[in-house]
Amino acid sequence: MKKLHIYVAIAVLAFSFSACNDEWKEELYTQMVSFKARLTSEGVSEVYLRYNKNGEVTYNLPVIVSGSQSNHQDLYVKIEVDSDTLNIYNKEKFQYRTDLYFKQLPEQFYQLSSPTCFIPQGVNTQNYPIKFKFDNLDLVERYVLPLTIQDDPSYISNDRKGWRKALLYIRPFNDFSGKYSSTSMNVYLDGQTTLPLVSSTRTAWVVDERSVFFYAGVFEEKSEARGEYKVVMDFSEPETQPDGTQTGTLNVYAPNSEINFELTTPATYQIREVSDPTRKYLVTRYCTVYLKYKYDDISTVPGKRIRYRADGSMTMARLTNTLIPDEDQAIEWEEE
Repeated sequence: MKKLHIYVAIAVLAFSFSACNDEWKEELYTQMVSFKARLTSEGVSEVYLRYNKNGEVTYNLPVIVSGSQSNHQDLYVKIEVDSDTLNIYNKEKFQYRTDLYFKQLPEQFYQLSSPTCFIPQGVNTQNYPIKFKFDNLDLVERYVLPLTIQDDPSYISNDRKGWRKALLYIRPFNDFSGKYSSTSMNVYLDGQTTLPLVSSTRTAWVVDERSVFFYAGVFEEKSEARGEYKVVMDFSEPETQPDGTQTGTLNVYAPNSEINFELTTPATYQIREVSDPTRKYLVTRYCTVYLKYKYDDISTVPGKRIRYRADGSMTMARLTNTLIPDEDQAIEWEEE
């Protein structure tokens, strides 16, 4: 009798193991389609693309099929622009601060490759190409291309926030754009030499391949009036010095004549690259601009102009992993 019990137990265990093994032959989770678009603290997905004036720049947005097994069928995932989601997001995130709203990228600056993204059977990730053109795109506004996966009976969309939707925050870059440390840039009331105003950082936004703009003095970079205080820097071709650094001159001007921008001494810049002492593949590129200028604040006190004088330097440090071939991924970007 005892032996019979043992045989029964062995049979039960064998059946159990067989059942467990059979489970792995089936899909354990519902296969769902979604975007792969990492969110920043602001709830958008930053897309860094090198500025190219004379041609298109292509961004490949990954579309994925979740599950424990390979995609079991051919899929035609429908993708479209989703203005409603961006409008809802702006109102919930910023409420009445309309000056902080993300703007929808105008149609002339992008082109969707197709109404659908084809994902063949056996493939779980497929890139969806989007073409961008940045010529004449004014980055005073923060532009987002909002996309969504449409419902369709042939597949199931992942409805989790940030999965079915993609708010692509478009960030063109060139060799001189990015976040500059501006603690060495002192801003005084004109005629004074004490009690300077200092901003910890200034962001330089792309104008074209060799030009960027920032906002004068310590003017709030997210203020509704920020566009009136644009200061453009055109970088000349540099000369290489014996120590390897590159130096050049800057053409600096303000598009808005109302602020009476005045460059008081010639502006220059310097570029130097420093490799990490132990990890040589990590290279930091320092771009320092030297500026002295004056401008009028025409909006802080209604009806009154306040003259300011700025004097000093600003430095951007861009860390690059030279082992990564894709430039936008090789650079360690900071959130603005």
